[in-house]
Amino acid sequence: MINKKLPYFLKRYLKEKPVFLSLIRAKEAKLFQKYVPLKGPVLDVGCGDGFFAKIALFGKSEVGSLTDVKASAGKWKSDGTNKKLIDVGLDVKDSRVEEARKMDIYKNIVIYDGEKIPFKNNTFNTVISNCVLEHIIKLDMTSKEVYRVLKPGGLFIATVATKNWEEYLFGNFIFGDIYKKWMRKKQVHFNLLTNKQWKITFKKQGFKIVQEIGYLDKKAVRWIDLLHYLSISSLITYKLFGKWVLWKDKLFLFPLRFLSNLISPNIDPRKSGNIFFAITK
Repeated sequence: MINKKLPYFLKRYLKEKPVFLSLIRAKEAKLFQKYVPLKGPVLDVGCGDGFFAKIALFGKSEVGSLTDVKASAGKWKSDGTNKKLIDVGLDVKDSRVEEARKMDIYKNIVIYDGEKIPFKNNTFNTVISNCVLEHIIKLDMTSKEVYRVLKPGGLFIATVATKNWEEYLFGNFIFGDIYKKWMRKKQVHFNLLTNKQWKITFKKQGFKIVQEIGYLDKKAVRWIDLLHYLSISSLITYKLFGKWVLWKDKLFLFPLRFLSNLISPNIDPRKSGNIFFAITK
């Protein structure tokens, strides 16, 4: 029997995605739930394959057993109330944006140049961006564009990686700067800023910070780094079959209590590998 207190989001992610990614996204999904339901119209900047939005914005906060997880797995298309509740999913051409169309939660999928958001001023009441900003070269331009398309009083919800992320990597503990530089390139991180630098980035555009939460401590980041390499089998199955996980009903193979405890605490944003921000225009 699965512990009833384990997060629903972790279970849902483990059924579809590699373990290391499941840990990060499950915690972020739970943080996003604080602001669900979102006030529309809603823009998802860097929507990717749409899986995160599907789980974070339309999933349940917790379930009691594995049976509940199985029962909920096929509801997305059968329950009309959960369909296409995000107005726009936005991403660049070479992302997995085509997979987002299959999620059936976006009213419109828009491909853009990664710079100017193709909407008029004051269009959206809510903009979300999950672990996207650290990957964007022209960070100031993107944050300025988000501010422009957000309505006065609108909410911008974003998660970002920080400078602590690469400092906490297990590989950094062993190999130092060489490993950090390699991972920075591999993970395409252009903006690994401190907590203070992230706040300055938002504030200089005119945003007001409503809430900031640190959510990955040193222990969690080190385990996530190690689990990258233990998830190689998932990469192989994705390359061969287009799926990260072939056996979705094998949750009993995972140390769920241990994994859940890794991602459960919120911590001081100044000491966190990642930060959740809720900010307003």
